[in-house]
Amino acid sequence: MRSWSVVDFVLVWLGGFVGAGVFLVVGEAFSNEWSIVLGLAGQYAGSIAVFLYLARRKDDSDVGFSIEASDFSYIALGVFLQLLVAIASRPLVQNLFPDGQQPQQIARAMSDVDASTLLKIMFFSAAVVVAPVVEELMFRGVLLRALAHRGRAFVIVMTATLWTAVHITGLDMERPMASAAVALPPVFLLGMMLAWLTLRKKRLGPAILMHSGWNLLAAVVLLIPRELLENVG
Repeated sequence: MRSWSVVDFVLVWLGGFVGAGVFLVVGEAFSNEWSIVLGLAGQYAGSIAVFLYLARRKDDSDVGFSIEASDFSYIALGVFLQLLVAIASRPLVQNLFPDGQQPQQIARAMSDVDASTLLKIMFFSAAVVVAPVVEELMFRGVLLRALAHRGRAFVIVMTATLWTAVHITGLDMERPMASAAVALPPVFLLGMMLAWLTLRKKRLGPAILMHSGWNLLAAVVLLIPRELLENVG
């Protein structure tokens, strides 16, 4: 029976990599911020295109993609967890980034005072809607199914590790070590929780909505003008 494999996961990831590269070439005619948007669009489009191509050729293409009304409660859980992480990591962030700079490229682009409203809305949509769907399909869908024959602990740790590794590309390359210290540990912990939740529920809906809630709080904060946040602080 042709089911999902690690090779399929690599192909889906490469599809996103190629898609991002193609869209970035097109984006050279635009500003740096718009290039990031086009790169993200290409990444997600490429991954989905390869996923759909492979799924049509599987005897068992199911990755548990279903969302029920009860799953939307996981948005609140994601927001709550992100809030806890933000509070716990604030001293570290202030110490490593005393200038208030964001440790990740996308976050920095969203918080840019010169970024247009349309650009920020597109970033917001990508973070809260598109990224949770595409990344859960890849990591807690294809990859988790490919490793399902291994032990539960191995599946949780490995999917979280690879997911964290992919996020390295979004770090601030001017201060990579500081950016990694702030951004990667929470991503790894979230990845383990999402994998555990998917194994427990046997479908992706709860993980997608929890992932969306995790991104939601950060995206909303980044949409608030920096001057207003400074006044509140």
